[in-house]
Amino acid sequence: MAGDAYKIYKTMNQDTFEKVLKISEEYFSSNTDPNQMPINKDSEQKLLSIHTDTIIYKLDEKEEPIAWAVVVPTSTETMTSFLEKKITERELLDIAAKEKKFDALYLCAVFVLPEHRRKGYAKELLLNAIEKIPNSDKATLYAWIYSDEGKKLVEALTKETGRKILIKKG
Repeated sequence: MAGDAYKIYKTMNQDTFEKVLKISEEYFSSNTDPNQMPINKDSEQKLLSIHTDTIIYKLDEKEEPIAWAVVVPTSTETMTSFLEKKITERELLDIAAKEKKFDALYLCAVFVLPEHRRKGYAKELLLNAIEKIPNSDKATLYAWIYSDEGKKLVEALTKETGRKILIKKG
């Protein structure tokens, strides 16, 4: 079924891309938080400049997005600075786009539309994204958890991969 295929973000048509931006902004409110990575065309371009699979998503049979994930490759130094709250998520993106290192993978964001939740899509997308990034088998994984669902997702990923995921507190 076409809806089960993963699509790379850059292949989306403009209308679908705008829907993803709108839904993401409504959920994450990055425009009002100077610490978060902005959700806009500039951020998309920075992410894709690092690697084409930093943003992936799942589409339904009508080619509409139902879930998406963002994974940001960084250096170990950038990861440590972020986890120790020396840099913001917004700064992390700027640094990652310049350094283009694959020593660590920031499991930045995952979103599943409410009507498609509890089907394993979030975990599936992140596992798929991690697999596609160079050096991912050696890279340290890290995340900043926003919700109970995020906590459960990290626990499921840890169990599935057998890998520790470092967590930014607060």
